[in-house]
Amino acid sequence: MAADNPRQISVALPIALDRGFSYAIPVAWPMVPVAGTRVLVPFGTRVLVGIVRPSEATATPGELKEVLDVVDEDGPALPPPLVHLCEWMSDYYVAPIGEIYRLALPGLLTHADARHVCVTEAGQRACAGSGPLLGGIWLEPRAHLLLERVAATGPTGIDVAKLARQRPAIASVWTLLASLEIQGLVACSWEDSGTSERTETFVRRTEYLRNGPTDEQALKTKLGRSKQRRSLLDYLESQRSDSGDGWVSLAELRGPFPRVRELVTPLVEAQLVTTREQTKTVDPFAAAIAVRSMPQHPTQDQAAAIAALQQPLREGRFVSALLHGITGSGKTEVYLQLIELARKLGKGAIVLVPEIALTPQLADRFRGRFGEQVAVLHSGLTSRQRLDAWQQIRSGTRSIVIGARSAIFAPVPALGVIVVDEEHDTSFKQEDGVRYHARDLALVRGRDENAVVVLGSATPSLETYELARRERHLSLNLRSRPTPRPLPQVEVVPLSVHRPDPDSLMTGILRQAIRDTVTAREQVIVFLNRRGFTTTLLCEACGSFQQCPDCSAPSMTYHLSRNRLLCHLCGHIEATPERCGTCGGSTLTHGGVGTERVEIAIERELEGVRVLRLDRDAARGRRLLETLDRFRRHDADVLVGTQMLSKGHDFPGVTLVGILQGDHGLAQPDPRAAERTFQLLTQVAGRAGRGDRPGRVIVQAYAVHHPAIEFAAHHDFAGFAERELAVRGQLGNPPAGHLALVRVHGPDPERVEERISRVAAFLRPGLLQLGEGEGVELRGPAPSPMLRINRRVRWQLLLRSRQRGPLRWVLRHLRSQLGSEGRGGSETVALVDVDPQVLS
Repeated sequence: MAADNPRQISVALPIALDRGFSYAIPVAWPMVPVAGTRVLVPFGTRVLVGIVRPSEATATPGELKEVLDVVDEDGPALPPPLVHLCEWMSDYYVAPIGEIYRLALPGLLTHADARHVCVTEAGQRACAGSGPLLGGIWLEPRAHLLLERVAATGPTGIDVAKLARQRPAIASVWTLLASLEIQGLVACSWEDSGTSERTETFVRRTEYLRNGPTDEQALKTKLGRSKQRRSLLDYLESQRSDSGDGWVSLAELRGPFPRVRELVTPLVEAQLVTTREQTKTVDPFAAAIAVRSMPQHPTQDQAAAIAALQQPLREGRFVSALLHGITGSGKTEVYLQLIELARKLGKGAIVLVPEIALTPQLADRFRGRFGEQVAVLHSGLTSRQRLDAWQQIRSGTRSIVIGARSAIFAPVPALGVIVVDEEHDTSFKQEDGVRYHARDLALVRGRDENAVVVLGSATPSLETYELARRERHLSLNLRSRPTPRPLPQVEVVPLSVHRPDPDSLMTGILRQAIRDTVTAREQVIVFLNRRGFTTTLLCEACGSFQQCPDCSAPSMTYHLSRNRLLCHLCGHIEATPERCGTCGGSTLTHGGVGTERVEIAIERELEGVRVLRLDRDAARGRRLLETLDRFRRHDADVLVGTQMLSKGHDFPGVTLVGILQGDHGLAQPDPRAAERTFQLLTQVAGRAGRGDRPGRVIVQAYAVHHPAIEFAAHHDFAGFAERELAVRGQLGNPPAGHLALVRVHGPDPERVEERISRVAAFLRPGLLQLGEGEGVELRGPAPSPMLRINRRVRWQLLLRSRQRGPLRWVLRHLRSQLGSEGRGGSETVALVDVDPQVLS
């Protein structure tokens, strides 16, 4: 707070503007709220919930509005370590501070309309009478109307969100409400009204506009340009086809469609969707009965790793460690025994996983070991469930948290251990909004709280591996599996010699191997990192692809189960055309194979073989867990899937893994293409032979001599890393250097190009100021490899530096140039992605 006036505070608000806002503390308040406390403040015509920052206020007292209320009466919502983490993020990732604080809290704690309002006795008297109110204070007509609406709800009151939506609308509802509360006419609380809900809303696709020849155009008219509404409708259509009754809960839809309530309303009004209330389903992670487990006797490598990590935990000092273990080597048991000690010491733990819904076994193992101490955070939780979990974690009732990247913000008291499982996985990097990397935040938070941070992987990122080589991380290795079976044998099949079937993409070698495996009553995983039926629809007359009208991708993907063309970049959906959109030709040929086509081809070619599919189309929500459970119970012989198969699954019955196109990702315009290919091949191959029977892996590829494939075939991470690090070193790419991607996007190509040119011109003088040896290289401006997505053109600059310090100086210098500029069709948005994982 400002030294000349301690009764001013800086507040972070949940808006995209990149600054804090200064407010005055009312004179009557005895204390100034501390950093991390939620406060209610006026902002224009709205009232917002903000977070008090540790930085100083900048405005003079005469210019300041006063804080309306302090939300947190029993101490700040965010403890000091999380406040520091948020402030560090804003500086490092050059991101708006209010957006970052919003990440750190459950949604119900960051919106002013999450409150509940009831009329007081004084308010009831005011509504019943006429004339002066409360000592001669008159209510203006809008305030009186608002008070009457609150009083009409009776003693139970109403959520502020519902009150604000009532019609006819009342201007400045939140300001008026604050005034009524100050006068004692209403009482607002922060207790959500849904604490004891026993039902939840389910939705289902209706028969309206489902199958008629003119339905497609009618749908476009009703839905407008909303791709999210169309995608939701299409998803409900698939649920109706695949499940018995087609009803889906809003909780399940909240993962793929975070704004599902907003999306459903117009669909219901258009009679395309119907709703009903059903008995609330229980969170599958909380409902499952976890089998009680005891600590296993560790292998020699496991024992050494546990001992090395327990010592700093006992001493209460920060240490970061790379737990580099081959697939199936028992990394989870190391985590469990380390966290067991943390519990005995009165400390908590956070376990980050790439995607919690894909690793239910991991959650079950933790619950089996630690019982009700475990809180599992995942996208299917309702807002109330998420708030309940947050409160239980903050109070220490549940001291162990398992979740995806956002779980790094869990308010665990006395944090002792942070685990980042599969730390190499790209899903730990958020690619929209605040572009943070959860692995790096884990290291910062662990340092601030003197916790032990464990980064576990069979294929660690080269950045983590290099830091371990430099002894910045403790290096711990698990070289063997607890089971007697070694790593699976890998056979590479050159597609230039053994031609694959055009439908299944299987060579004769792989087809026979699948037959033999199924005959032996063992299971098979078939991997192809492309979903859908076919990836292109080609006109034989003019040679053009059926492209997305809003993106520059070469073609949309055809999905047979939906009979739709779908753009995987922007979500655009179209009915399958009968004629070419370019020339009107009637001969359209399917090209490129996806998992849907492979699934059908295997069922046709291998009679009697039971096949399941695991990709974003076939397995979402409850269907995902059902698919995993069915395959684990051996209700199917073959599981066909995308990279979802690489997420740490443990299928003891799998003895064969077939990789249809092992070199598929090598052509990507990205410096990490070879690393990702190696990681993906190694992780998928590691699903074989995890039980008591040996495993076998068949990799089909054209580029069989590419280092990523050759080293993966020999399970040789060290050899691959040494070669790839040498290449990166020559080019100055991470970890030899540091990158930042500056991108401008907008609907108008000329304005986007003009703004990116201005940003580059702004940067160049600053780059020239850097001394010898501290240079920051500027590449561009240039069109992004994927020039247009969802009608927005994209241009970019790439900043590269051998040292992090100069690059951070440049990015701080750049901060004033970021954000939105213009409106409507002339709007452009400039943003920066620090440590980008994708350059396209």
